[in-house]
Formats: sequence, structure tokens, C-alpha cells
Amino acid sequence: MHPLTKWVIDKIEKEYKDDVALLIGIKGHSTDGDEHGEIFDYFVPATERGNELAETFIIDGVGHDLYPRSWERLENSVNLNDMPIVLDNATILYSRSEADTKLFEECKRRLHENLCNDTFVYGKALECMDKALEIYRSMIFEEKLYRVRSEADCIHEWLSRALAYLNHTYTESAIYSESQAYNKDEKSRIYSCPEMKNVPEDFFKNAQKLLETDDVEVLQKTVFALLKSTRSFILEHKPEASPAGDSADGSSKKDESKVDYQGLADWYQELSLTWRRLRYFCQNNMVEKAYTDACYLQEEFLYIAQEYKVQEFNLLDSFDKKNLSLLAERANLLEITIQKILAEHGVKINSYVSVEDFLAKRG
Repeated sequence: MHPLTKWVIDKIEKEYKDDVALLIGIKGHSTDGDEHGEIFDYFVPATERGNELAETFIIDGVGHDLYPRSWERLENSVNLNDMPIVLDNATILYSRSEADTKLFEECKRRLHENLCNDTFVYGKALECMDKALEIYRSMIFEEKLYRVRSEADCIHEWLSRALAYLNHTYTESAIYSESQAYNKDEKSRIYSCPEMKNVPEDFFKNAQKLLETDDVEVLQKTVFALLKSTRSFILEHKPEASPAGDSADGSSKKDESKVDYQGLADWYQELSLTWRRLRYFCQNNMVEKAYTDACYLQEEFLYIAQEYKVQEFNLLDSFDKKNLSLLAERANLLEITIQKILAEHGVKINSYVSVEDFLAKRG
């Protein structure tokens, strides 16, 4: 046992015997044989007082961070919301009780169960894709190289996580290893990951460009290529029963028995005025207003594709400022389609021919 490991365990047993459940070491964190992470990485507090064990210090240039990771935070790792490596590569260096050991091992078991679940990892891949897109929205406006490089690396990390999950594994950070360079006559450090057998074409090749260029525009274009290929790859691996609210493509596949078709009818009744306005604007060649209402209706179509079991409707491809009748015809066709969907599921639309008709039927 390393002297520092023994020091921590002695300290726990003397001062925090009832306050610390586990002391954990992590394999694979050392650099140049410094045993970082293996001596100790984190502890699991059992009480609030247990957090007081936390300490950071440097010995011979090697930093050590003895920090608390609660059971709640470990649960985040089980659910792939935090680093899985802290569970999967973990070694128990000290345990307060057999019950604490069993609870930790149960966390590891459930982590692997989640990693093997196609529907679960698909949902997590979508979440990673959303994180990457959020960073990209800022990166495309950046002009400073150091900022673009930093954001490009963050995007690559989130995309790597998404792809790792779909391969039923995980990555601690950006994926790289010592490997053959693209020029087979020389060796260099390039992006790769042996555990990831199934990735988008040119993913590692494009990732390699992030290391090789100092041109902001090239970095931005490379990141776009990574995003585009990864997004398509994720959607190609959508399982039959995927989670609701798939945000990477704006659609979801819900159990039809759980779809609220009355809610869809309410949506249609509210939006029917927009259809009427759009027809009026098209008939009177009011281009700007027709375009604005068509864009609004398109956004609503994306919403119902996600919220209800309907296909993703395409309205805006029919917009032609020189011939608004095409837009009107398409809008009418989509309205009829909505009405048919409601009729097929036995949902009646609250529609009346006049105010007198409404009042008469409402008594």
C-alpha cells in the first residue's frame, strides 16, 4: 500500500470512522508513473461532517486532490450525467462496511446495464449532441483563435461522448491515443479510440484537423463537418422505442396509445386562425406577411412532430414570393391532413358555421 493511501485510511479510521463510507482509487489517471488517481481519487461521505476530510496538496510537483463525491453524484455517473470512469475504473481502497461496498458495486452494475440499453444511450447521445450544438452557436461568431480552439475541443468532447455511448462504452474526455498517423511512414499523436468500432466516416480524420490547423475558418468548417456527420449518425441509430422529445431532429416516437389527440385538436383549433390569415395574405399577394405566418406555422409543425404522433410537415419549401398560390395550396393540404388524423382517432373538432350555430348548440 502506498504511504499516502495508508495516511488517508488511518486518518479516516481515527477521525471519520462514522463519517466516510468509501475511499476510491481510479486506474488510468497517472502521468509518467506518478500514480495520480491510484493512490486515492475521491471519498464518499456518509455524513455532512465527512466532507471535512477533503484536502488538496502538492508533493514533489504532483498535485493531489482528496475530494468528496456523494452517493447522489455517483448516481449521476450511473445515469451518464457525470463521468462513468469514476465508477467503472474504480478500486475500493477503504470501505466502512460491507453494505457500502455492495451499494457501490450495485452502482457499477447499473452503469453497465444503462450502457447496454440501446434506448437509454440513444437519449444520452442526443443530449450530448445538444450540448455540442449549444457551444457551436457561440463558436461560429468567434474570431480569436484561442477561443475557437477551446470551443472546438469542447464540441469534439461532447460528440465523442455521444458516439462512445452509442458504442456502449464511454470516453473520459477527448479521444486520442498513440497510433499510426495518416502518413503511414511516421508516428504521431492522433485522435482515435479502439473501443469505438462504429463511428461516422472521417470522424477521426476531421478530429485530427483540430490539432493541425491554426486557421479560425478551417476550425469552424471542420467542427461543422463533425457536427453534421455525428448528427446524421445518431439519427441513423435511433432505436424502435426511443425516448420522447428527441431534440436532434425535432421528432419523437411516442406510444400511440399515450398520444393526446385531444391536445392536438386543441392545438389545431387555436392555430386555425393562422391558416385563415395565411390564405388571405397569399390571395392578396402580401408577401412579407404570408412569409411571416408561414414561418410561424412551420415552427408549430416542428412542435407537434415532437409532441404528438405526426410526421414532420414541410410547409416552407413551397414558399415562392412570385407565386404565393403554391404556399396556400400546401398549407391547405397540411390542414386537411391534420383534420384526417384527428378524424381517424375519433376526435371531434369544435367547429361551427356561425355564431348563431355556436349559441344554439351551446344553449
